[in-house]
Amino acid sequence: MAEWVLAVMFDLSRNVSESALAYRNGIVPAVRMGRELRGATLGVAGYGTIGQYLCRIAQALGMRILVADPYAAIVEPAHVATGFDDLLMQADYVVCLAPATAETMQLFNAAAFAKMQASAIFINASRGELVDETALLHALDNGDIAACAIDVGMAPDQMPSPLLARHPRLIATPHIGGLTPQAAEHQAMDTVNQVAAIVAGRLPDGAVNADRAGRLARFVSASSSQGGSP
Repeated sequence: MAEWVLAVMFDLSRNVSESALAYRNGIVPAVRMGRELRGATLGVAGYGTIGQYLCRIAQALGMRILVADPYAAIVEPAHVATGFDDLLMQADYVVCLAPATAETMQLFNAAAFAKMQASAIFINASRGELVDETALLHALDNGDIAACAIDVGMAPDQMPSPLLARHPRLIATPHIGGLTPQAAEHQAMDTVNQVAAIVAGRLPDGAVNADRAGRLARFVSASSSQGGSP
């Protein structure tokens, strides 16, 4: 997913898809200056595994990194914690990687897009529920933001909505950001390792509700009293 985010950042910054499509159809596109990622500000809403990895790559490219996540501990000095509104106002690239919860429902709404720079590029690689699609379309039409890329949306199976996908300043991919053999293997092995941990009486890595694992706690307690797991 982090690589997909970088791909659309490069694409929209250098007009790659638009120019290539025009030239394929026999049209020499008008000369348009691109922009470099180096020196630009990346704003990441959501500092989970993907967000952290994306920030490290962007840092290597020479980008300034802002992070908005009230629940994350940010220890990397170059990744600067900030409030959500400040991130929106300062970032050249705003990337949504927050989890889909009741708290984040339509996190990116009309008010959020209004705070962004007119030159900003918005990217959603999380879930469709985090974005008010009507507000996003309005922001694109009115020039409130420069461009957008989405791999998710409110159409069935988390697909981007066809109405948004047709917009000339938006790249919409059909929920394919994580479709690589390596990603599939990684996810499968995560599941295997988590099941193995539970069977061994250990709390699996990545548990998001560990405080509610009452049955596992009883299992671990019973295993300990019997001298440990076999």
